Amino acid sequence: MEDNRETLSLKLDDREVRLVPVIIEGYQLQVDGKNVTSFLSKTPPVMRAVAAMEARGDFGVGDLETASDRGKWKVSGSGQTEPAEND
Repeated sequence: MEDNRETLSLKLDDREVRLVPVIIEGYQLQVDGKNVTSFLSKTPPVMRAVAAMEARGDFGVGDLETASDRGKWKVSGSGQTEPAEND
């Protein structure tokens, strides 16, 4: 299956935060390469990712403000083959 959905990444507080497309029309929120949570969404769920990072409690307000700005995420790549349900 060809997946052309975008991967978004952002550096926050010296940590790599990514929204990575996975099969079954989902995205994983990853922090430093570790899956934090998954979303069922056809487009990158930026605001839901910010809410999930806020719930973690280990990102500052400035980090969350930066993450909420769609224009600050770097766009790259395409989908992966991992199921969205795998947390």
